[in-house]
Amino acid sequence: FRPAGLLLVIKTVPGSAHAIAAALDRCHWPEVVGSIAGDDTVFLAFAERAALQRIRQRLARLARG
Repeated sequence: FRPAGLLLVIKTVPGSAHAIAAALDRCHWPEVVGSIAGDDTVFLAFAERAALQRIRQRLARLARG
Protein backbone atom coordinates (compact mmCIF):
# COMPACT_ATOMS: atom_id res chain seq x y z
CA PHE A 1 0.00 0.00 0.00
CA ARG A 2 1.51 3.30 -1.06
CA PRO A 3 -0.04 6.75 -0.82
CA ALA A 4 0.16 9.11 -3.80
CA GLY A 5 -1.53 12.42 -3.09
CA LEU A 6 -5.09 11.48 -2.13
CA LEU A 7 -4.83 8.08 -3.83
CA LEU A 8 -3.83 4.82 -2.23
CA VAL A 9 -2.02 2.56 -4.69
CA ILE A 10 -2.40 -1.15 -4.01
CA LYS A 11 -0.17 -3.54 -5.98
CA THR A 12 -1.58 -7.05 -6.48
CA VAL A 13 -0.60 -10.22 -8.28
CA PRO A 14 -1.38 -10.01 -12.01
CA GLY A 15 -5.05 -10.49 -12.82
CA SER A 16 -6.41 -9.95 -9.31
CA ALA A 17 -6.85 -6.18 -9.08
CA HIS A 18 -10.45 -6.22 -10.34
CA ALA A 19 -11.55 -8.79 -7.74
CA ILE A 20 -9.83 -6.89 -4.93
CA ALA A 21 -11.36 -3.57 -6.01
CA ALA A 22 -14.81 -5.17 -6.21
CA ALA A 23 -14.40 -6.60 -2.69
CA LEU A 24 -13.28 -3.22 -1.34
CA ASP A 25 -16.24 -1.51 -3.06
CA ARG A 26 -18.61 -3.94 -1.32
CA CYS A 27 -17.19 -2.85 2.06
CA HIS A 28 -18.91 0.55 1.53
CA TRP A 29 -16.26 2.33 3.59
CA PRO A 30 -17.37 5.98 3.79
CA GLU A 31 -13.75 7.19 3.59
CA VAL A 32 -13.33 5.82 0.05
CA VAL A 33 -14.57 8.18 -2.67
CA GLY A 34 -14.01 5.69 -5.49
CA SER A 35 -11.77 3.02 -6.96
CA ILE A 36 -10.14 2.11 -10.26
CA ALA A 37 -8.66 -1.29 -11.03
CA GLY A 38 -6.25 -2.38 -13.70
CA ASP A 39 -4.58 -5.77 -14.07
CA ASP A 40 -2.30 -5.66 -11.04
CA THR A 41 -3.00 -2.27 -9.47
CA VAL A 42 -5.92 -0.77 -7.57
CA PHE A 43 -6.27 2.97 -6.95
CA LEU A 44 -8.48 4.10 -4.07
CA ALA A 45 -9.42 7.81 -4.02
CA PHE A 46 -9.99 9.81 -0.83
CA ALA A 47 -11.28 13.29 -0.06
CA GLU A 48 -8.81 13.83 2.78
CA ARG A 49 -5.42 12.57 3.92
CA ALA A 50 -6.65 11.39 7.34
CA ALA A 51 -9.17 9.07 5.67
CA LEU A 52 -6.45 7.66 3.42
CA GLN A 53 -4.25 6.92 6.43
CA ARG A 54 -7.12 5.17 8.29
CA ILE A 55 -7.84 2.88 5.37
CA ARG A 56 -4.15 2.25 4.73
CA GLN A 57 -3.73 1.10 8.33
CA ARG A 58 -6.89 -1.02 8.15
CA LEU A 59 -5.71 -2.74 4.96
CA ALA A 60 -2.23 -3.30 6.39
CA ARG A 61 -3.76 -5.05 9.43
CA LEU A 62 -5.92 -7.23 7.16
CA ALA A 63 -2.92 -8.13 5.00
CA ARG A 64 -0.94 -9.28 8.04
CA GLY A 65 -3.80 -11.56 9.10
